Amino acid sequence: MAEEKTKDKSTQIWFILLAFSLAFIIGALLAGDLPNLIPGLITICSRPSQFTMDYFVLGGLGGAFLNTGLVGMACCGLLYFSGAKCTGLTVAAYWLNVGFSTFGMNFLNIWPFFLGTFLYSRIKKVRFGSVANMAMFSTALAPFASELIFRYPYQETVGFRFWGLILALLLGFIVSCAMPSLCTMTPFFHKGYDLYSAAPAAGFLAFLVYCVLYRSPGVEVPSNTNLGPGARAYVNVFFLIVFGLCLVVGWLMDGEKAVSQYKKLWAGDSYKTDYTEKYGVPATLLNMGFYGLFILLYYNVVRGFTWTDGATVISTAKFTGATMGAIMCMYAFCAQGAQPRNVFPIAVGYALASVYPYLMARFGVVPQQNWSLTTQAILVGMCFASGLAPVSGKKGFLWGVIAGAMHATLVMSVPLWHGGFCLYNGGFTAGVVAFLLIPVIEWFAVEKDNA
Repeated sequence: MAEEKTKDKSTQIWFILLAFSLAFIIGALLAGDLPNLIPGLITICSRPSQFTMDYFVLGGLGGAFLNTGLVGMACCGLLYFSGAKCTGLTVAAYWLNVGFSTFGMNFLNIWPFFLGTFLYSRIKKVRFGSVANMAMFSTALAPFASELIFRYPYQETVGFRFWGLILALLLGFIVSCAMPSLCTMTPFFHKGYDLYSAAPAAGFLAFLVYCVLYRSPGVEVPSNTNLGPGARAYVNVFFLIVFGLCLVVGWLMDGEKAVSQYKKLWAGDSYKTDYTEKYGVPATLLNMGFYGLFILLYYNVVRGFTWTDGATVISTAKFTGATMGAIMCMYAFCAQGAQPRNVFPIAVGYALASVYPYLMARFGVVPQQNWSLTTQAILVGMCFASGLAPVSGKKGFLWGVIAGAMHATLVMSVPLWHGGFCLYNGGFTAGVVAFLLIPVIEWFAVEKDNA
């Protein structure tokens, strides 16, 4: 009976993920410029993907949505054909893949890691379905694959090379073999306080690959940043519909019981909690709806304050491909630890930290302000700072604020470790924050208890 219930829950989650994937494909068809839909997708897949390439610019709005939908379908296909059990962690892995599909991941560069994980399962003699989530997490290094296929070791894109494809497949195999063992160790690194638990493993692996490919042989690191004006209206309308439907479906599935369970979810500390297991799929869908709307609200109301030419300039967030991706990556752990109540303190921490560079510029300590809350790297960074939600959930509001401020301070420096080739940059930063902060919190808690 329990086994049947688990299977039903897994099937429900899979259909929900499939519905999200279809929503992105429908979004692509409604974005306009249909003749450029496929050419835009081809352009996205045939270019390097190092941070931060805005796919809205590279392949058009429709091309970016189509790429996102196809990556989502690939993930669903992986789960279906491998016979994987879908859990809250599966939801996270799925959303991280589709999230980065608007500024760093594409329908081509995920396959070396999927294939590599399949080969790993054959070598270890385990079911492919048991490591399907790990296959999706391994794509954190997907930009390296595109780099090897289309550009490395040059500064400009030179086009497809067969030997580059072989190197990308080899990289996918090595990363896929290393990630499972490394991910078993990362909880000891952050003690369960970084929801993006695979990120420290991916970050350290990316650091190694970056040194092998670039730093050690002296290959110049290319620059790939290209950001457009964004598509605020379209992205907002799309997500309002999607998140609104999550609320409707969650209610229709279980009515008052779903609401009752969601109240318990809201009050929980979110530490090492799979919402689908503890509160059920309907309550998790309600959280998907409310948390999604909370994220969308944040990116609409956030303001950056920059001291420029003797005056304060106020800016809003641009809804670029990277911003849309940040919304989806922040959404990733909506089924396993993230909800509005425990992410809000993290956002407050970011806001407080932004005062520091403003004042440094305002009083002439530095010639110009380094960042504000609407700087693209900070908008993306905030999405991964949400991975520190268990800090505020379990340790309290104040510690959540401190964790958020620390993350904001560190997140733009961490790409120096991996050259912008690790998609889990912010999650890796969250792991570093947890590594630095949690032992201090627990040490003083023990000291206080013993006093």
